[in-house]
Amino acid sequence: MIKVARTPCPAALDPNDPDSAGSRELARVKAKMAAGETLKSGDFSAYGSRAVRDALREMFHGKCAYCESKIAGTQDTDVEHYRPKKGVSEADDAGVVHPGYWWLAMRWENLVLSCQHCNQSRSYHVIIPDDVEAEADLRAFLERQPKTTAGKLNAFPVEGNAWVTQEGGDLTTERPLILNPVEMEPGDHLDWVLFQGASTVRAKDGSPVGEATRTILGLNRRWLEEERRIRLLEMRRLRDRLIEKLNDWLVADNPTIAAIHEAEAHWIIEELHAMCTDEQPFAGMARAFFQKVQDEVGAMAG
Repeated sequence: MIKVARTPCPAALDPNDPDSAGSRELARVKAKMAAGETLKSGDFSAYGSRAVRDALREMFHGKCAYCESKIAGTQDTDVEHYRPKKGVSEADDAGVVHPGYWWLAMRWENLVLSCQHCNQSRSYHVIIPDDVEAEADLRAFLERQPKTTAGKLNAFPVEGNAWVTQEGGDLTTERPLILNPVEMEPGDHLDWVLFQGASTVRAKDGSPVGEATRTILGLNRRWLEEERRIRLLEMRRLRDRLIEKLNDWLVADNPTIAAIHEAEAHWIIEELHAMCTDEQPFAGMARAFFQKVQDEVGAMAG
């Protein structure tokens, strides 16, 4: 997960335009709430327009905002409500009456792009425990194939169960425990296993936000971990070549040969850096790995 800057609101959801689809929908929903009617999924549609979906796809670089898998060209995407629109699972469990953040269902700042695995609660995920590191342990775990439910759906835990439950409430008083990739720095809460067999993510320094995020979203689910591992192995191979070329450069007696090794080392660094750009899959993991490599190179040079 990487932090992403919020782009301008699409015209369809402009809250300052009373004729926008979002403004008209909010007025209808408010009227139903005032009349004591129960809101249904069909009451919310403005957020699902093609213009909104395209804007989210551009903002999140065609990737899931949460797991960073490339999704725009290979599978359906969900327009995900960071604060759920029709209820909060954890509030139900705590005995707190929460109708959902219905007034934010058509607000641009509450929307992110998500893959269906992160957004929808499904019971068949195989989640890799974050203490599984060695390849042998990973294979042994996968042979058992334990199934786990994961996916955000209506999940929205907050510190102290202190939710805003009514329109007009001060959302800044909430302390969400799921990472918002637009408002929070994921690197403060998530830590990557980079040099072992598996490619898992952990809560950084015991962060409750990191723990809730990886658990609820299933960020270590099997096929996602496998795709990350393929990427990570590619970066590790480049790192090994880089260290080799740097050593060759440092010990070369011939200036011409040294220059060749130096050029190859710089090329590998550029390749690693290119894997860290916003549009690349798993850029959060890649940046953590690249930082480790930079530290290694700095130690060799210093």
